[in-house]
Amino acid sequence: MAVLFSLLILGVGTAISLYHFGETRHLLDAAQAALFRAVVAEVGRTVDDADRAVRRSFVLLAASSLADATRFGERVRDLPTLTGLLEADPVVDSVMIGYGGGDFLLVRHGRGEVAWEVVDVSRPAGVDAVPVVMVSRYDAHLRLLDARAEDDVSARYEPRLAEWYRLAAAQDALVVTAPGMLPFASRPGVTYARRNGAEVFAVNVGLDNLARLLARAPVPAGSRLQIADGAGRVVASGGRPDGAGADVMAATLRMSAGSTARRSVHDETGAGWQVSAAPLRGFGEQHWTLAVATPDASLFAEAERQRSHAIRVTVLAMLFSVPLAWGLSRLLTTPLHDLADVARGLSALQFQARPDTRSVILEVDQLARAIGVMRGAIARFLEMGRDLGAARDVGAVLDDVVNAARDVAGARLCRVEVADDGEGCAEVSRRATGQPLPAGPALQVLSALVYEAEGPVSLADRRTSGPWQYLGIPLRTPDGEALGALLLADRQGPRSGLARAEVAGFLLALAGSAAVALENQRLLRGRKALLRGVISMVAEAIDAKSPYTGGHCRRVTALAQGLARAAEASSQPSLAQFRLDANGHEALEIACWLHDCGKLTTPEYVIDKGSKLETLYNRIHEIRTRFEVLKRDVEVAYWRGIASGGDAYALRRRRDAAWQSLDDDFAFVARCNRGAEGVSEADLTRIDRIAARRWVRTLDDRLGLSPEELARHHAPPPPLPVAEALLHDGPEQVIARTDSALFARGNPWGFTMTVPSRLYDRGEVHNLKVGRGTLTEEERFKIREHIVQTILMLSRLPFPRELAAVPEMAGGHHETPDGRGYPRGLRGDQMSVAARILAIADIYEALTAPDRPYRSANTPAEALEIMTRLADEQAIDEALFRVFVEAQVWQVDDRPVAPASGLSAIGQQAGQHDKQDECDPQCPADPS
Repeated sequence: MAVLFSLLILGVGTAISLYHFGETRHLLDAAQAALFRAVVAEVGRTVDDADRAVRRSFVLLAASSLADATRFGERVRDLPTLTGLLEADPVVDSVMIGYGGGDFLLVRHGRGEVAWEVVDVSRPAGVDAVPVVMVSRYDAHLRLLDARAEDDVSARYEPRLAEWYRLAAAQDALVVTAPGMLPFASRPGVTYARRNGAEVFAVNVGLDNLARLLARAPVPAGSRLQIADGAGRVVASGGRPDGAGADVMAATLRMSAGSTARRSVHDETGAGWQVSAAPLRGFGEQHWTLAVATPDASLFAEAERQRSHAIRVTVLAMLFSVPLAWGLSRLLTTPLHDLADVARGLSALQFQARPDTRSVILEVDQLARAIGVMRGAIARFLEMGRDLGAARDVGAVLDDVVNAARDVAGARLCRVEVADDGEGCAEVSRRATGQPLPAGPALQVLSALVYEAEGPVSLADRRTSGPWQYLGIPLRTPDGEALGALLLADRQGPRSGLARAEVAGFLLALAGSAAVALENQRLLRGRKALLRGVISMVAEAIDAKSPYTGGHCRRVTALAQGLARAAEASSQPSLAQFRLDANGHEALEIACWLHDCGKLTTPEYVIDKGSKLETLYNRIHEIRTRFEVLKRDVEVAYWRGIASGGDAYALRRRRDAAWQSLDDDFAFVARCNRGAEGVSEADLTRIDRIAARRWVRTLDDRLGLSPEELARHHAPPPPLPVAEALLHDGPEQVIARTDSALFARGNPWGFTMTVPSRLYDRGEVHNLKVGRGTLTEEERFKIREHIVQTILMLSRLPFPRELAAVPEMAGGHHETPDGRGYPRGLRGDQMSVAARILAIADIYEALTAPDRPYRSANTPAEALEIMTRLADEQAIDEALFRVFVEAQVWQVDDRPVAPASGLSAIGQQAGQHDKQDECDPQCPADPS
């Protein structure tokens, strides 16, 4: 109560303070706006006066003889006129005259005893002659003090190159340059210029007066004033000299955009500023903007002072009233404070026992008793909720429900029935604690009604020996589905909790929590079953593409799990901290099954390429047909020779020799096509020689092609018949790569693989020249690319947090500790132990796999010897390989087993390993 009274005083005082503060700010803001308008008007008048004065000066210049003067002596006669112009208007900095022949005259103020300085540039020898620069200095009475010739004949004294000259010479009107540094001066200004025949008169107007005018403006302390032209260049500025508010001023000039604007902004330090901007006509026809920025701290200082005074008055009033109100209300509010402490403890989930709260107010006393009951109920309910949430299977959930319900209700007997459809068979799972519920009609009726009821069902059975009270509560999900029922029984009596409404309500909430826990368990089982089904589907798809390595993932899984268990039990220092919980083992198992899922994107003919010319079919048949055509041509030539009366014996010998040569060449091509042997330099030369032989094609080779094939034929078709190479390498056999961005530097996945420029090169000579095996460089990359696709596919799957490491484990089995692996070039310390485990299991299985059609399996001893070399070369983890050997993990039974997560049921549908192991730097099982 004392607090309420104090808050009332505080509120009234605060409202008054805020009102006065707002009104004062409004008055100050209005005064600032009026001051800004006055500054705009004064600056406008100053600019207009200067503009009119400069325009009048051109009338005097045009009336002078300066335009006709050709020598310095003639020009200096008009020096009084020029100095008179400079003295008449202080904004004029200097006068310039540029002549069409390149002569130049500059008259400007001097310094000290030198009142005037005249620079004359003449070309007495002609227009293109070397100019003569003469600098003369005069006192205030135009008496010559000294004159000197300058050696500088650079272009800086060439008026025809100056902007003001070019602009004025191009038009008859008066032109004004943009604000900038004046010619031959170190201060800002603009230049007025006008053509007079072949000459151009120019007057330089300084902007110093504007800056001084802004500096004298009666604005609050700390304000910044600035004039800018239409391009945002600063014409003049005034106010505080430091850099504070520079960003505010720049923003003000941008926001005005030639219109009047006024608003509040904050600078980069967070300080508030009141900014105003208004358009202003500048020199000539230029459009300027005048902006003023005043810090809030200066503008509203008086408002802040009044607010502080009001706050002090309010505080003094509170200091006087609070003790009085406190003393009167303490007797009434002490119990409420105690209850507030209890409520705060409840909000912090603290349920420690506290002394009972008593109050002379009846309502407060009743509230204290209600809070005590609520504290006990919440404590029991939260404890039950924690137990239900921590349960990891249906049995544990049911046990927790039975124990909690029996404790709350004090019932002698408690039973939970749950209808669990499991894997599709409707079966009632029954759990019970204590003695069985007494059989009888009441129990039968209760069991029938409880599944249909929306809430608790209570029955009494007096026909049994001793009356029994029954209570049934359905376990319903939030969707209303009945998963089971909670049944309780107790002897009727005054102490029985089953008849109390609060117990029934509590049990109803408990049943709801139990239903949610059971539903979560069911959903979890369903999600895991779905995951197993997806993995099974992927494995079956991989197996359907190539049956050669269908057991690879199953064997890799068995080896990796064995090595993981051995690594956990190892005494190796580098593995001392390595431990996998149940989720970790499940993640490793899933990674093993899916580590080659990217092969779904690898074409079958690349995975199973058994010969060099094989794509979707073996193109050796096309080449054999060409050889047959050449042999037929030899036969035709033989009979033509006979018909012409040639020597039959000689013709026959020539025919047989040609046939034999063609047979030998085709046999050589067929042997090279198998890829079982290496290709020597002599073989490469012979392939080129055979490819150079010609055969005659009489049919259009573009008939019947698909649009994609036709798109690769860029050249027009040659006229038929056409002689072609016996082995063909053409541009239409090259397929361009379109996914290079996936491997570009800085890609988000960190891939560092060197990408071939072409996707495929199906040229016959190109393929026959493959040195080892049957794969071209492009096809080897396509097989390696399966790990890239594996990473991309797995990274898109929404794995739960406990399985989030699956993509990293599966995507690292081709990496090496020395950083020479792929696709990311990771080093050992950048890979998880699980990923290194999978790499070792993958290599050993590939070396010893008996189901590879292109080579024989290595014996375990041979495989371990090869892997020892790999460990020495830092191609596999040395510590893990030592555990692999010492624990004899390589002797893991290859038969299907039932792992913990239930994934072994899909063992036969597992993915496959690279058919072409020779392209994998981690696996040196090279069949060649």
